[in-house]
Amino acid sequence: MTTTPQSHSLRALRAAWSTLAAPALTDFEGDFQASFVGAPLRAIAPRGLALVGLPRWYGKRFTPPQPGADAVQGVNLLNARDGGLEETLPMTATIGASLSDGRPALIVAYSVDSRLPWRWVRDEFRVWDPGTFLGMTFVDLPPARRAGGTPFMLTRAAS
Repeated sequence: MTTTPQSHSLRALRAAWSTLAAPALTDFEGDFQASFVGAPLRAIAPRGLALVGLPRWYGKRFTPPQPGADAVQGVNLLNARDGGLEETLPMTATIGASLSDGRPALIVAYSVDSRLPWRWVRDEFRVWDPGTFLGMTFVDLPPARRAGGTPFMLTRAAS
């Protein structure tokens, strides 16, 4: 894509979702900084995440995939009060079918014994441009799936 995700409306990002390619598991290695798109989400999402256990959410960290592996392990990252990053809420990433259109995406899922609501949350990612991924967060429960995904971005953090 030639434009920044922040220049798109939520509706346009949802429409663009189906045109994007799935990343490879190897694209997700290291730290990624999250950003919200659209003024409403930039204001509301951090507060909402704090209420459900991710205060000061920074993004995600993925370990390098093992050769031939079909999954990558990761954790969410919080901005620690000492200026560093704190790991929390483990996750597993695989390539699978998107809830929105059935096409391939990188699917991030949380353990069934994760605290609420995370056991029902599913993040999906597709490539926006090299090092930047459009994510869609879904609540993977029958009535909530129809609401569509909530978009956000993950950008490879500088090392």
